[in-house]
Amino acid sequence: MALEGWKVERISFKAARPMIENLHYAHRDDQPCTIQWKHCFGLFKPDSDFTYWDQYELVGVMVYTLPSGPTAGQSYCPESPDKVLELRRLVCIDDTPKNAESFFISRTLKWLKRNTDNVLILSYADPVQGHAGTIYKASNFDYVGRSTGGTMLEVDGKLVHGRSLTINRPYAKVLQNRMKAGDPNVKIIKTEPKHLFSYRLRK
Repeated sequence: MALEGWKVERISFKAARPMIENLHYAHRDDQPCTIQWKHCFGLFKPDSDFTYWDQYELVGVMVYTLPSGPTAGQSYCPESPDKVLELRRLVCIDDTPKNAESFFISRTLKWLKRNTDNVLILSYADPVQGHAGTIYKASNFDYVGRSTGGTMLEVDGKLVHGRSLTINRPYAKVLQNRMKAGDPNVKIIKTEPKHLFSYRLRK
């Protein structure tokens, strides 16, 4: 399906956040999105009702951040460790065409190359969620390998981000109290290493 008339624009994190929290697996069960963003983008398609030719619908959002790992910049871009970004969140509504995500990524990479001095983009695919990084391969990212394994929090049989224990929200306090009380339904577990991909914006 052609994406004629579709466009990608920078948006605020405030505009991106609702879609991330509604659609991204990391924010299921009302987990808030509190990432420290650097650049947010929206994917817009023309309104299917051609009564208003200049109206667009937001159908996807993407967020770039500083690398989640404190040493990632030095490890993967030692010549410019402070010029590394991570593509941390990418979501699109279910009925977008198959090529919408690669179109979206391509436009954001072009914007970053034109408007920033960043050198390298990193992104992870989580095999626990059934992700193998197909979209990154289609977008000409290089496969770096597997990350080191991490940890997550299991709450009543559901996996949530370990940061749920430390964020400044009432939910975190509840979890902390349950762990202190020895609740077996709140525990920290080891996670499978993720697939890591990189894209070099400039040599």
